[in-house]
Amino acid sequence: MAKLFLFDVDWTLLNSGGAGGRAMNQAFAKLFGIENGFAAIEFSGRTDRAIFRQAARLHGLDDGQFPVLLERFRQAYYQLLPQALPQCPGYVLPGIPELLEGMQAAPAACLGLATGNFEQGARLKLKHYGLDDFFAAGGFGDDSEERADLVQVAIERLAVAAGDGGPHEVYVIGDTPLDIAAAQANGA
Repeated sequence: MAKLFLFDVDWTLLNSGGAGGRAMNQAFAKLFGIENGFAAIEFSGRTDRAIFRQAARLHGLDDGQFPVLLERFRQAYYQLLPQALPQCPGYVLPGIPELLEGMQAAPAACLGLATGNFEQGARLKLKHYGLDDFFAAGGFGDDSEERADLVQVAIERLAVAAGDGGPHEVYVIGDTPLDIAAAQANGA
């Protein structure tokens, strides 16, 4: 029986030093001329898509063109995040490289991601901190605004990547109550 381990990124694997939020604010200002557009928005445990939707509504930008606004925002964010990562003092959380190496070597363990980050944003962060080679598949903020939905997608993708037709055990590793609720909603 395969064991699927789904990791959150921020504050579970690494602390980016605020690089994600910095790049998001810069992208918002670049596109919409609004400085600190996310100042009143809670990020913890939420998906990037939901965070952006809330900011767009707060600033009167969601005029029925949300998919277009979201795509423009993502592209600007992806351009700015690689610059923000080295500017913000971040780090891999203690013990994470050793944990991932040990788990990767375990015969029935399959490692994936279940993160609210946009996929390319998560990949950029993981690459910057040298953690990008550990994860076979995942669910991301691109997949849904709801964390439980992206965990379901992550389970399906990781099972396929692992060649696991089931049954399998699923473990979600995260740092917020929303991670726990999403795991429970998926029987993990």
